[in-house]
Amino acid sequence: MVKSILKFACVAAAIMMMTTAVEAGKCRSQLCCVNSAPCVSGCDPCATITCQPACKTVERTVMVPEMVTETRKVHCTAYRTETRQRDVTVYDNVPEVQEVTQTYTAYVPEVRTRTEKYVVCKPIWKTSQKSYTVNVPYYENRTGTRMVEQRFWKDVEQEYTVNVPYTKQCTATRMVQKVVTKDVQQDYTVNVPYTEKRTCMRTVMKCVPVKRFRTVCEDQGHWEDRPIETCCPAPACGNCGTCGDCCQPACTPVCTQRVWVPKMVQKKVEYTSYQQQCEQVPYTYEVQLCKLEKRTRTVQVCETVCVPEKYTYMVQLCRPETRTRTVKVCDVKCVPQQFTYKVKLCRQETRTCDVKVCSFVKEEKTRQVNYTVCVPEQRTCTRKVTVCKRVPRVVQQSYTVCIPYTVEKEVPVQVCRCVPKKVLVQVCEPACSTCN
Repeated sequence: MVKSILKFACVAAAIMMMTTAVEAGKCRSQLCCVNSAPCVSGCDPCATITCQPACKTVERTVMVPEMVTETRKVHCTAYRTETRQRDVTVYDNVPEVQEVTQTYTAYVPEVRTRTEKYVVCKPIWKTSQKSYTVNVPYYENRTGTRMVEQRFWKDVEQEYTVNVPYTKQCTATRMVQKVVTKDVQQDYTVNVPYTEKRTCMRTVMKCVPVKRFRTVCEDQGHWEDRPIETCCPAPACGNCGTCGDCCQPACTPVCTQRVWVPKMVQKKVEYTSYQQQCEQVPYTYEVQLCKLEKRTRTVQVCETVCVPEKYTYMVQLCRPETRTRTVKVCDVKCVPQQFTYKVKLCRQETRTCDVKVCSFVKEEKTRQVNYTVCVPEQRTCTRKVTVCKRVPRVVQQSYTVCIPYTVEKEVPVQVCRCVPKKVLVQVCEPACSTCN
């Protein structure tokens, strides 16, 4: 955009210089006529000197603008990578088992009872009469007058203007940017990953079987058949009617019952339980690290070049054209008309109805409520805790630093310069002679 503005300014300056030269020639011819006697067509008929213009072609030098490409030096900032070493402190976690005694508070729930007073509202219903007003609707016929529109159509000739389009072809010049590519060698740094194996210790919990004894109560009883005694009403002798002393009831065994006789014996029983033990076990793990590697690649760089190009474009223009058409025009007139309509009205009417009214009476009652209270209790327990201690160690680490430095480059720049050019110009000068 800036280049096109500079070029336009240079062309305008050159045109102004050429116009000034032509105007200067005209001024000289007018001055010649002013200093000499007036011409025949515009002065006294008695004059003896006349002025007639004489034109000739003269070579003049004009300054014409021209775009010139110059190479200028520019200071730019570039960067280079540098690998350095530094010491980094790394902390390793070493596990250690400790026994810790803790005192904690346990809350034991305890159920208590309390007496509460509460109020109950009892509803009491009463019947009472209530008067209310109702709007009873009814319809009434009424007559009114309204204005009705009647339409009359008539044909009217009307002139109107239409823009008739047509296409015109034009030619112009425009600057087109063309992209030119070139290959440039570029250095870059890549992080190449690699795997490193390391060894460390960790704590493993292992379940070990342990044999123990416990006392168990065992029932070594047995079953027994025991008789059930039943009293019979039959007499022991056969002469019950004659002798009253022998009429005594005789008891004889009729049936037996099976009964379990318990015998509780305590004995020791062996059982196996599992106990957890901590053990330090070495293990190997892999660490993903990266190392810097310098590589070279070819990169295509694009440059833009402006080239003038002629192109043809079509312009859409319009020319006005007057036409005539017949249009129907509507004429509206208002005419009075009578109509009948219904109106909805209301009249008030008083009515009576029975309404139930509820009133509440408060009554106080008592009830027993159970609630739970948590009573705090101090308890002590001992447990094993694994604590990790941080052990520091120093490790060397490589890192990359970008160092800036100044580089001088040559850059092409387009500059508008005025170049002298010879041009042929017609100059008119007066030639003075005597009148006839």
